[in-house]
Amino acid sequence: MLSKLNNAFPTYGESNIFWFYLVSFFRSTWFQVGNWLIFVLMFMTETQFGYIEAVAFGLGLLIEVPSGAFADLLGKRRTIIIGILMQAIGSFIFIFGYLDTSYFWLGNILIIVSFAFVSGSLEALVYDTLLVKGKANHYDEIIGKAKSLSPIAIAVAGLFGGILWKLNIYLPLSFTAAFFFIAALMSFKFIEPKVDTEKFSLAYFVAQNKRGFHYLFKSNFKVFTFSFAMISGSYLMWHVGVVRVLMGRDFGYDGETLNYLISISMLVGAFAAYTFAKIRKKLSDKIGMIAILALATISWLLAGLFVDSLVVGFIVFMVITVTGQLGDLWASVVLNSHVHSRDRATAISTLSLLVQIPYVITVIIFSDLIENGGVEFFYYAVAGLLATGTFAYYLATRKDDLKT
Repeated sequence: MLSKLNNAFPTYGESNIFWFYLVSFFRSTWFQVGNWLIFVLMFMTETQFGYIEAVAFGLGLLIEVPSGAFADLLGKRRTIIIGILMQAIGSFIFIFGYLDTSYFWLGNILIIVSFAFVSGSLEALVYDTLLVKGKANHYDEIIGKAKSLSPIAIAVAGLFGGILWKLNIYLPLSFTAAFFFIAALMSFKFIEPKVDTEKFSLAYFVAQNKRGFHYLFKSNFKVFTFSFAMISGSYLMWHVGVVRVLMGRDFGYDGETLNYLISISMLVGAFAAYTFAKIRKKLSDKIGMIAILALATISWLLAGLFVDSLVVGFIVFMVITVTGQLGDLWASVVLNSHVHSRDRATAISTLSLLVQIPYVITVIIFSDLIENGGVEFFYYAVAGLLATGTFAYYLATRKDDLKT
């Protein structure tokens, strides 16, 4: 049994990889994945919560790159622990929003800001762990299989979350907070890789952040920045924020059935992520990313054209999940292979910052549109940006490949 499990999720003898798999699973157990916003909307309107989302993601943006710099300079392990603890505490506080909406404000801010602390740090810790041992060539396999655990966790938790919702509307949120605290405890088992680090100073802190932007806008990677930002940004906006739940509600799903829909879509996404290394080898970076961007474009167009259709909603959820999962993995692999260890978390966090900007700007507009009508124009706009990203990626790869 253990040998089969190790073949499915190889650690290559590294303790950090083992705990990476476990933490990836437990911090993705969103039991309330399809009904958290339906819970919130019992106490406020879509537009009112749109303001909370905008503020939370705005703060997350401000912290995104500095958190990566601190991870590079002060230690990725500490940054990860802080981030997952914030996620757990924020989820617990969120439950008490029924008493006063200020709990929604504080809980949501802590959860979103926690993503900034973990986003670049966790992947960078894994890559550096492999790099130290001369095993960096296994990164795409490990990151793909670890990423497959996240949608599996969401799918399993989502199925139970639908049942818990029918029993008591507070149970999905309570189970989520409990599992996040378990993930936080597990994160203490990480060991900091001994790679090229710098002693912290304010001057170096500023320089470190500049390097993150350098990789995305001045290095050879810059021709790919817009395309990666579009696929990852549209998926993050849909996967993390209010868009997925409200889109699903408009397609005709409720607090129970939406959990089941998301669970199925995440299982499909998990399979795609698990086979990422094989897909990448078979298609190549060029063809794979163009296909992902094109399919994502079509799915957002369908969302605008066929609102209030259970069948189309099912298809859209499947496609957006798969393309989002694979797009994030491709961005991670390509970016990780073209930055130095000392700058890795900063560069990843800078890309994370870029993909969150559109959501911060548009979440209030989206919430107002879905409350008052006309949301299909929002979906068309996202499709247009993804189509532009597809064309930009084609132009970038027509003559040149990525170079260090």
